[in-house]
Amino acid sequence: MSALLLQTENLLGNAAMTVLIGIVVVFGVLIVLTFIFWLFGKVAGSSKGTPVAAPAAPAVVAPAAPAPVVEDGVPEEVVAVIAAAVAAMSDGTTRYAVRRISAARAQGARPVWAAAGIAENTQPF
Repeated sequence: MSALLLQTENLLGNAAMTVLIGIVVVFGVLIVLTFIFWLFGKVAGSSKGTPVAAPAAPAVVAPAAPAPVVEDGVPEEVVAVIAAAVAAMSDGTTRYAVRRISAARAQGARPVWAAAGIAENTQPF
């Protein structure tokens, strides 16, 4: 009986040592990989250099564009925000005009933002 107990004790001791060595190796490798990625980030971040400021372009005053055609139910604040977003996206050399603003049409039972998210996330690579 004591031989069986001694064999079981040796088996459990070997298993515990194997598990302990495995855990130490896994976490050691994770720490080394974390350091390597941190080092890559520092090297890649330092090679960017200092950004050079672009010279300021002279302000160009454009003639007023005609008021956009707006469907019923779209508030004036929404029209102003859309026009401001279009103006913010332009580079200043090209003139843009908002000609028509209409409410989005429903695409099935999904909201427009949900449909846009699905379309973006299901595009093939």
